[in-house]
Amino acid sequence: MKKVTFLIVFLLFAGFGIYAEEYEEHKTTETTVQVRLDFTYTHRFKHGMALSLFEDLRLDLAPFATRTLFDMSLTSITFEYSPIQYLKVDAGYMLKIYGAHSEAAWEIHWNDPSSYVRHRVYTGITGNYSYEGWQFSLRERLLLDMRFDDYDLRTTAKYALTMRHHLKMQYNFKSKGVSPYIWTEIANTLNANEYCQKNGHQYVERIRNCAGVKWKIPTSDKNKGTLNFFYRYDWGYFRSAKFSETDEMSVNIRRKNEHAIGIGYEL
Repeated sequence: MKKVTFLIVFLLFAGFGIYAEEYEEHKTTETTVQVRLDFTYTHRFKHGMALSLFEDLRLDLAPFATRTLFDMSLTSITFEYSPIQYLKVDAGYMLKIYGAHSEAAWEIHWNDPSSYVRHRVYTGITGNYSYEGWQFSLRERLLLDMRFDDYDLRTTAKYALTMRHHLKMQYNFKSKGVSPYIWTEIANTLNANEYCQKNGHQYVERIRNCAGVKWKIPTSDKNKGTLNFFYRYDWGYFRSAKFSETDEMSVNIRRKNEHAIGIGYEL
């Protein structure tokens, strides 16, 4: 009965996540290629609780890098709680540090923390189900991004609210310690300005896809480390407004293709 209930809830959430309108209009397209280095440390407590520390370093590859290879650093701490077998809830904080993305911004970028520091808080719920060596999970996560730099309220929201729908499938070869996986994620912005949307205040901002393999390092220690090798393709669709000196407004639509190869270590 529990398995049937979980599958029904799983399909309902998946349907909600996939139902999101896309738009055909594009004005500019940008492509980036990156190397990503990840580190995850998880400390587990009793009663299904855990605390995780995550670091994600992103480096642009030439000739896509402008002034520096450094693109972004993401540092987060997450508290997780699993009240029952098939369910997990979490909440956390993330510090985002951006690199300078143009020649003109390089000289003043690192002198003003408000130009490169962002803060994010988030909470989510994850349903998971295992069958033999297969693992399936669906996560719904609500994120609030904050920025306090100098900006125009007509063009940029001080607080950006986003909902992400994350679906993952993994298979575990227990005898070899190898686990290939794939996942996809859809990100909907929920509080777009009136002139940056078509129907309501939400639109699909990103679609992320990832394929990889995890390998548990064979050691005698009980706390085995895990290496994670992956490839990611992120599709971005961003709508933003621009005002001229005479207050004439135009909406810019930027399409972004991000390719990344990465390696991670989990402990």
